[in-house]
Amino acid sequence: MKKKLSSFERQLMLDEILFYSICGEEDRRKILDQQLMTFQDFRRLSLITDYLELDHLHKFIWDLHSHKFMDEMDKLYQKCKDEKDDLPEMVLETGQWLDDFWKQAPNTTVSYLLREIFSDGLKSKKKKSNITSYPSSNTGKSML
Repeated sequence: MKKKLSSFERQLMLDEILFYSICGEEDRRKILDQQLMTFQDFRRLSLITDYLELDHLHKFIWDLHSHKFMDEMDKLYQKCKDEKDDLPEMVLETGQWLDDFWKQAPNTTVSYLLREIFSDGLKSKKKKSNITSYPSSNTGKSML
């Protein structure tokens, strides 16, 4: 008889179904430890899963990979503490990660929906969002 899934396992599977259906193959392989994950990948995938509120997948990524990057996390924390001037650049970098993610979506509908989700959270009072316009499927020109 098969063991019944825990609530966490069930929700993790649902998070994985959702995320793996919209992410690239390379990201899926990195999360599952089938391909080398860099600290940059870890930060990017942590941000995206957190931003999409895929809490169980986010925890899974941290549980599986965070121990590999403890030194880098300490250095980054110290850098943020000591060199506050770098923070705006780091925020722009996270915007670029979100921008790249919606652009690699499996179809234009998913791409559009992700762009809408991401652009809503990155709006700033001083600047327009760093998320680029939605590309049309034929010309590569912006639809917005």
